[in-house]
Amino acid sequence: MDKEITLKLPDNMVGQILDGLRERTKVWRDTEQYIEEGYTNDESCFIEECSSAHEARSIAEYYEEIIGCIKKQL
Repeated sequence: MDKEITLKLPDNMVGQILDGLRERTKVWRDTEQYIEEGYTNDESCFIEECSSAHEARSIAEYYEEIIGCIKKQL
């Protein structure tokens, strides 16, 4: 297991971190959709390079896990 780190941050900074993580999740979900379907619902989206829709989905799920851990601690 990875070493745990405790951070003390103002709640507005934590909010900014969560916003950034949500944006990264969206990018990976858009990438997954683009690989699977050849398009996304958001024409202005950014598509990441990866080997498969499965890889994109796994990365998005990891970001969602991080968000969940942070929200649980709030």
